Amino acid sequence: MAGTAATLTQLFPLDAAASAGAPLPRCSPTSQSFYLMRYIEATTANTAPKTVLELATIPPTGAVALTTIWDGQTAPTASPRDLSKNAGATVAAGMGKDGYIYAMRALGTQEPGWDLQGGAWSTEWRTHTRFYEMLRYGRSGVDNLGIVDGLGTYRTIASDATTQVTGAVDLRLGPNFNAADIDPVSGVMYLANFQTGGALNQLYRIDVTQTPPKYLSTLTLSAPIPGGQSGDFAIDASGQFAYGIARASGGISTSYRIDLATGAVTSLATNLGFFPFGAAGRLFSGQMAFYNTLSTQLMTLPGGTLGAPQSTTMSDSSDGAACLPKFQAQLVCTPTALVDADNNVSTCSVTLDQPAPAGGVVVALTPPAGSTRYTTTCGSSLTVAAGSTTAQCTIVATPNTVPGDGDVTAAIALATPDPLADYELGALTSASVLVQNDDLPTVTMACTPSALVDSANQVSTCTIASNAPAPAGGLSVALTPPAASGRYTSTCGASALIAEGASSTTCTITATPNTTPGDGNVAAALALAAPAGGYQLGTPSAASVLISDDDSVAALPVLSLSCTPSTLADAENQVATCQVTLSTAAGPGGVSVALVPPPASDRYTTTCASALVVPAGATTASCTVTAVPNTVAGDGNVPAILSLVAGGGYELGTAQAVVTITDNDGAKPVPALGSFGTALLTAGLGAFGAFSRRRPRKNSR
Repeated sequence: MAGTAATLTQLFPLDAAASAGAPLPRCSPTSQSFYLMRYIEATTANTAPKTVLELATIPPTGAVALTTIWDGQTAPTASPRDLSKNAGATVAAGMGKDGYIYAMRALGTQEPGWDLQGGAWSTEWRTHTRFYEMLRYGRSGVDNLGIVDGLGTYRTIASDATTQVTGAVDLRLGPNFNAADIDPVSGVMYLANFQTGGALNQLYRIDVTQTPPKYLSTLTLSAPIPGGQSGDFAIDASGQFAYGIARASGGISTSYRIDLATGAVTSLATNLGFFPFGAAGRLFSGQMAFYNTLSTQLMTLPGGTLGAPQSTTMSDSSDGAACLPKFQAQLVCTPTALVDADNNVSTCSVTLDQPAPAGGVVVALTPPAGSTRYTTTCGSSLTVAAGSTTAQCTIVATPNTVPGDGDVTAAIALATPDPLADYELGALTSASVLVQNDDLPTVTMACTPSALVDSANQVSTCTIASNAPAPAGGLSVALTPPAASGRYTSTCGASALIAEGASSTTCTITATPNTTPGDGNVAAALALAAPAGGYQLGTPSAASVLISDDDSVAALPVLSLSCTPSTLADAENQVATCQVTLSTAAGPGGVSVALVPPPASDRYTTTCASALVVPAGATTASCTVTAVPNTVAGDGNVPAILSLVAGGGYELGTAQAVVTITDNDGAKPVPALGSFGTALLTAGLGAFGAFSRRRPRKNSR
């Protein structure tokens, strides 16, 4: 114990058969918690004192809450090695990396059984000591790891002087170790005797992972720690500094810091009160908690100042240690989908964010519900073995060949852990494994009849059928319905439901009655869409219903074109009449005839244009081509061409006519010379001939 010395050990079996059980419970990183060991003085002579190991949780304000891990009334019996009531023992402790608290104690000079026989513990603790034993505290008690190798001067056999061992320190005359903590990085214990009569300028490094524990080295401090009655210290998360509070001989406590690499001591805050702070523990917030037998105060680093006291249950002496952070547990199942066939297995893994300590970590589960569709090895818990980070269980699909038995889900989750459990829930806390039916029913579709006419009571029934009864909840089948049309209606939508236990369902396509001749035929196409699951497509998977026009169409009249006469001269009153003639009279509204009139010309004019209308009840309509009179001789003949174009309400017969405009102006005759003119012409020609004969030849000789 830090502060006044008292035993924590005679209440527990310290021989080889003793057991601390599992490591101590861990704490949530969001909490302000540390471990507190409180010693309560015996109320009557020769009665055992009481030691309590508790988890202290510090609220933002108000009293500190204490959760008992064990106490002296429920702990194991006394050790056969030490039968005394107080045994002159002092305990200084720290939290190991494995989740156990390691505490140093010293035994009296005449074990077993040496005692003042009823003397008060306040004087008995000053008796001789020589055996330095390391204790390991767990959930249910304590292990005695034995005498520390190399720390003290002692005899391994008390009655044999030849077994004496020389160690690092011999504290036979004074109080024993009262301050300690374990470096959270290296796992090495730093141990001190910071009281009057102790080595106030030394820290002893102890390897607590060995059995027995082993002294490693001594760290000499740059200045002694005040030793009036020094309290405990705690090491920061980086393992760089130890922070403590020492009560000087004048009675006033002062905080200090020790550099664990160099031994440099720095004084921090003064006037921290009269009571000695016998317990210290590191918190997840980075602060330190110090307990002074009446209250707990938080130290802010690196200044070393203390916050307001928060009342804590009293004790006569105490020690403290950090609480390790809880593991983060997560759950994942892979794969997340199976089919009901052989060798379909999903492995569900519980994973911790760091290896499990000695004894492992038991993680509570909410297992999948019982089902004939799968089996599982996942029970109410999984144990992550010591040194491991994972534990696994399986969900195995039960093979079957039953079509249409549907899909089931195996749901598994991490259960809410006990508040004292070593883990808390991470981000992934549940998983679902879908066991699918791979023996799918086959769905087909057919429509009967496949042809309708556009009359009353013309209905085709489309049947969607499965080769197995639909499962619970029915079987929803996806459809590609017929396109919208004015020629039919349909009850076939985007899906059809085959009722539970049934093997088929129907929808209909109904022709829309009409009496419109010539509106042709249309097809209503229906198909099974690609399934999302639960069934497969068979054959046929599509159908088409033909809606035919049953209203007969009357024969169309034949339209012909003619022009009379077909030849005109370019003189006055030369007119040709061009007539379109239907083989039957035009119906209501008449018939509009598409006509290509003759091209424009200066040799004729025309009244023929598009369109030309045959009136209702009539069979003909006409227009004219008129020659343009002229007296120009030799201007030739010109054709005026008319053509019919196909149109609604008639068929083409003779579709072209030609009116030719001819030139009726002949060529003018040559004028006559008379007898006198003829005589002159003859005489002239004769004279010209004589002249030609008398002309000499050029270049003649």
